[in-house]
Amino acid sequence: MPAPFILLGAWLLADHPLMHHGYQLGNDAHIYYRGAVAWLKGGDPWQAVYHGLHFAAPPWVLPLLAPFVALREGQAVALWIALDLLAAAYIVRRCGLSWAWLLFPPLVHGILNGNPAIVSLALMLGVAGPLGLLLRPQMGFALLGEGRWRAVAVTALLGLLLIAVLPVGTFLGDLPTIAARYAVESGGGSSGGTAIALVVGIVSVLALATVDRREAGFLATIVVVPINGWYASVAALPLVNPILAVGLALPIVGLPTATIAAYVAVRLIIRWAPTARSARLLAPLVEPYRQGLVAPRHAERAPNADVIPAPLPGRAAPSFGSRNPGGLGEPGT
Repeated sequence: MPAPFILLGAWLLADHPLMHHGYQLGNDAHIYYRGAVAWLKGGDPWQAVYHGLHFAAPPWVLPLLAPFVALREGQAVALWIALDLLAAAYIVRRCGLSWAWLLFPPLVHGILNGNPAIVSLALMLGVAGPLGLLLRPQMGFALLGEGRWRAVAVTALLGLLLIAVLPVGTFLGDLPTIAARYAVESGGGSSGGTAIALVVGIVSVLALATVDRREAGFLATIVVVPINGWYASVAALPLVNPILAVGLALPIVGLPTATIAAYVAVRLIIRWAPTARSARLLAPLVEPYRQGLVAPRHAERAPNADVIPAPLPGRAAPSFGSRNPGGLGEPGT
């Protein structure tokens, strides 16, 4: 893993608002906790606020948050941070990356804030896809990309059953206000929150789907959402390479969308003009790392010829800053 990533992760830790007076660790976890409390008390969860920031998640998240209300707020926040740490370790190990990738800035950002996105990705990479999808609905793109139709169907059924007890009507009625308020409170998020960024993101992943549906699914979770947090870029870890790693690590609004668009352009050039000089120059930034893509841990496999299965134990494929180049040994060592 290149030193700049470690330095950037360290900088994020040092510069994070939790290091300054008046800010609490686990900012997002506080917001989610208060939203769940409001729902269980019969109130409007989307009016719940913490330090001027409102709850903005879809209603299907609420049943998964409800058990945390049995704890005091501070305890629940600490538990979310601990779960995120465990989830981050699982994600890094599952992706065959070195432990240094725990300092991947979007991952650090999600852990510090206690955001459920980290746990959601870990669940999705394991065998609990429906829970991961309920916790973070945009992970549905990744499940579809992998062809995990059973998991999608189970989640859809659970979602329909939960409508009877969830304030879906309130959410839909408040949606314009929720979206506008979140756009202001998030500062545009990592994707920028503009119509142009959304269109670029959609076009990019649709183009990528023509050559690799699975990669398109994971990257769609980052850009095919009007506003996303910086932590959303952890969804690229199962298919990380130099282009994605550098572009998604830098805390610049709009850069994730631009990075994914650039990556898609590179993939299309390599696929459709493999003998061109540009393709030969760009291929080393992409192809060696695709040999180590994480295979789905479930029985259903996406019918995608471009997806290369994960290496067998003890025979790790080369991967950016992680696996031994063409060498032997345990992944991530």
